[in-house]
Formats: sequence, C-alpha cells, structure tokens
Amino acid sequence: MANFVKLVVPKTPLLISTTIKHYLNGPPKPSWNLKNHLAMIMLKSILENTESQTIEEMQIGSARPVPVLAGMMANEIKINNKYRYEAQAHLEKILKPYEHVLDTEWKDLKEDGIISEWVQVPNDEWEKREIRKTILYLHGGAYYLCSKGSHRNITCSFAKKANARVLIIDYRLAPQNQFPAGLQDALAAYLYLLNPPKDAGFEPLNPKNIVIFGDSAGGGLSMALALAIRDAGLPSCAGIIGWSPWVDLTVSMPSMLDEECCDYIPKPSKSFIHKESQVEIEYKEKAAALTAKIKKQNIGPKIWHDSFDRPEGRIQMYAPNEGLAIPYVSPMLAESLGGLPPLLLVAGDSERLRDEAIYLAHRSAEPAKYKGPSYNAGKFEKSPFQAPTNTTLEVYEEMPHVFQMFDHPCTTKSYERTVEFINKVTNAINEPLPPSSFSCINTKGEFGPLKEYHKEIQKWENIGIVPSIKRELKIKTTRRSPSELLVYTVLLFAVFAYLSPINL
Repeated sequence: MANFVKLVVPKTPLLISTTIKHYLNGPPKPSWNLKNHLAMIMLKSILENTESQTIEEMQIGSARPVPVLAGMMANEIKINNKYRYEAQAHLEKILKPYEHVLDTEWKDLKEDGIISEWVQVPNDEWEKREIRKTILYLHGGAYYLCSKGSHRNITCSFAKKANARVLIIDYRLAPQNQFPAGLQDALAAYLYLLNPPKDAGFEPLNPKNIVIFGDSAGGGLSMALALAIRDAGLPSCAGIIGWSPWVDLTVSMPSMLDEECCDYIPKPSKSFIHKESQVEIEYKEKAAALTAKIKKQNIGPKIWHDSFDRPEGRIQMYAPNEGLAIPYVSPMLAESLGGLPPLLLVAGDSERLRDEAIYLAHRSAEPAKYKGPSYNAGKFEKSPFQAPTNTTLEVYEEMPHVFQMFDHPCTTKSYERTVEFINKVTNAINEPLPPSSFSCINTKGEFGPLKEYHKEIQKWENIGIVPSIKRELKIKTTRRSPSELLVYTVLLFAVFAYLSPINL
C-alpha cells in the first residue's frame, strides 16, 4: 500500500482535473467509466516520467508478487537445469542460421534451475482426470520486467475459470540475459511438462492437454515458443493464446505511430529515459561490442534490413538490431506461420500493438497469401510448413493494450472467450473449433467483421522495416527506444491491483 500511495499521491492534481474533464467533456472513449479514465491518464503520465528510476529499480518493483486470490493456492517449484540443457540442444539446431548475430552468453547458466509456480484450486483432483488441462503461462513486461508473482490475478483466475492448473515461470529477463535465454527457459518448461521428474507429483502430460498463453511480450514469447516447438519437431501443444501479443520488435506497423491512438503506451516519438545504472552501462558495452563484432567479421548471411542500423545503438534490449528479424524474436516476420496449433489472438482496437496482431493472424490463417517482409522474399516457398493455421482473431472496440486488466464488459467477454477456446482445443467440451475467423467485438459484446481500416493493414508494404523516428536527447540520461515503452506496462498491474481487481 505504501508504494501505491507513493505512486498516486503526486498525481492527485492530475486525477482531480481528469475527473472534472470526465464529467464536463466526457471520457476519451464512450464506454470508459471514470475508473477506466483515471487509470489510463495516470498510467500514461507515469510512462512519460520514468527518468527517476534505474532498470534495476524497475525490475525489483515490477517483480513484487500480488497476493494469491481467495480460494486459490500457489506452490513454488524449481525446474531442474537438465531441461534447459535439453532445450539448448533443440535451439542450437534451429538457431544455426542466426548464430553469427547472437551472443553465446545465453548458454552460460548462472542459476541452478527455473523458479516457477503452480497455481490451482485446492483439492482439484487434477491428477486423476482423463484430460488434465494445463496452461503454461508466460508473463508480459517487454522481456525485462515482471515475474510469476506479478501476474497472479490472471493465473489464479484462469486456474479457476478454466478448471485447469497453471504453470508460470520466472524466465530470464533482459538486459542481463539476451535472446534466446527467455525462449530457452520457456521451452525447458514445456519439456518439463512432457517428461517431468519422478518427484514432480504428476505423470507426463499429453501435449494436447497443454495450452501456451501469454500477454504482451509473453504473448510474443508464446508465439516464439510455438514456432520453436514446430521447427524442432517436438510434439505440438493444444493451442496458443496471445493477449496483445508483441510479435514485431521492428515496430514497423502503422498503429505504433498512429497519432490518434488512444492507449496508455505513448507514441514512439516520445523518448523514455532511465536513471543510468551499472546494469545499463554493462548491457550497452556488451551490445556495442557484439554489433562491432558482427560488422567486422561479416560471417554468415545478412539477415537484417538496412533500416535496422542505428548509430545511437540498440532498438531493443532483448536482442541485437541484427537479430530483430529472427522469427523467434519477431514471430510476425517468420518465413511461415503455417502448421501451428490453433491460435487465439486478442487485441484492443485502440492499442499500439493492434496491427501486428491483425497481420500475424492473417499470415497464420493464410500463409500462402501473406508472406512477410520484402527482404524475406522466396523463403516461404522453401518452408515445409505451408498448411494454414486455425486462427481466431478478436479485436475489441475502444480497448487499450492488455485491456483485460480493466474493469470493463470487454474484459468479461474476453475472459469468457478465452476459457471457451481453452476448453475446445483441449477437448474438455465436445465441440469442434470453428474455422479461422477475424472479428471486431463492440463494447456490448456483439461480434462483427473487421473494420475497413483493419483490412488496410493487410496491404501494408513496410512490414518488418524499422521506421525513421526523430527523438529528443536529454543530457546525462539514457534514452529508451520506442518499443521499450512497453516495459512500463508492468505499472498497470500495480495500479489495477487496487483500482479494478479481477473477480473470480
């Protein structure tokens, strides 16, 4: 509570003025109540004033666990490093074409396992069921914030609503751990579920009982994991869910730059800064050294576009500029999104990541028609994965990034639809999954076709090309890149834990 007060009290004048404007002029979106409006304004203000905190402080603050919801239980476990080594063996094979742009430090394990958490309803008798529904949840936080404990509102809710057990992991975060460390941990967790140790307390799971689910960066990591499982020839899971998935780290889609976008993530032209710290200094030194090595050695094919070259340094903390087009970094840019398990992709119509979710959905449902960036021309034809992926896309009107944390009718509808998807793909209900669909859902929960401006995204010609963005420099500070605005999404969890807790 002390942290919440510290966060909110300085914003009191803003909250008062916003309340007055809400009743005099109305909210930014017709369906937003005062609580939604206040939360959005406060979050956006926080995101525009981050220069007083270091990366480490942000990481510590974002990792603080929220309480386990009433009537639920959470048990911490540690996944043995043997599963990381198994995952490494698979990743080394599929990452072979990209190894010349990657730092090998991801293979140097500094911990003795992956701290994880099982979330469940007490005495659920899950072990005795014929269908042991299991959700492998990958949290958001732009690959460098949050933790298994920060997302308990979501994991507890789905453990109960979907009558499933949820495994959420503390995968290694950037910038201390570069790609593919997080992917390695996610794959290790999946392998753990398929072949657990004898003392795990459960028998090996049927992969068709497992759904991989994530929000924001966790949604992108879920897609990356799906691609890795497919490409490594491992048993496929039942389905993949991405809430506002971050699948294009080149920030190339129109909604990222939309001046009219009504999201708490500010437009990319507004630079963000952190107080300089040892972690950031070390990360930047390593990043510069890796880029210099890549350019000097000139080993292997150039797998990046000229727009990725930036004299000011890294575009993202998660991966080098030269690696942004790797499909397991930016899944939207994969050679093919065919041959995957069923997908449920959810986005807000007012969020900056909307367009990449829409484009990814079309590329997966119709892989032969939508073939990715121009510099990948011809690669789809060589891919063995050309069969369409069953894809459900849902765009919710007036909703921002990861809107499911708001107290809003669209949140209720999205939870219902997500649970329904989980039950269908795991065969928990005797009802087949319908064909691929692309829907826009209004604030009353009514389904309709995509809007015309959604369809225009399918014609976008600058897929995977980093836009030119002019940003303002500040003295004695460290600038954050446009997409790293997403990292501050974590503050949403802290705010909404008090403003709009999820009701079971």
